[in-house]
Amino acid sequence: MAPETNLGTVTATYPTDNARRGRLAAVLLLAGVAVSAAGVAFWVVVDDRGGRMAGTAGDPLLLPSAVLGLGFGLLLLGVALGSWFLIRRGEVFELHENGVRCSRAGRSVSITWADVERVDVRRGKDTALARWAGGDLGYTIHCADGRKITVTGLTRDARGLLRHVEAATRR
Repeated sequence: MAPETNLGTVTATYPTDNARRGRLAAVLLLAGVAVSAAGVAFWVVVDDRGGRMAGTAGDPLLLPSAVLGLGFGLLLLGVALGSWFLIRRGEVFELHENGVRCSRAGRSVSITWADVERVDVRRGKDTALARWAGGDLGYTIHCADGRKITVTGLTRDARGLLRHVEAATRR
């Protein structure tokens, strides 16, 4: 961990909208419960008919299985985002003259520009839904010693922070 004095003064602060992450997790969990319940009901109705549906081709349980899969997928996404919501409480990125610091849930990671090995950028679709969910942009700042900081599109002005990081680490 880089000593605080090596980072220099704070030049900008980039808080993360973790409440939005929590709302998205809640929506996904509720949708997952509703879709899974509908899938189970659909499965029971189709299974009770015992394949006696006239004029059907293929497996009659295929569609109920797909609905159940969608419901379970929504539940898993909700759990994953809910975990991030709990783990990343109070997440804020501080841009310093000589590095960046990430603070969240009582912990912090400080990285000087000299420690940065690479920056992996993942650009998602630039749609209103992707921007709202934070999936339009994500990047990870990797250090040679294995430390890393991950920034998502839920961070205010994540693109501006990325521009500063790339400019400072360009070699």
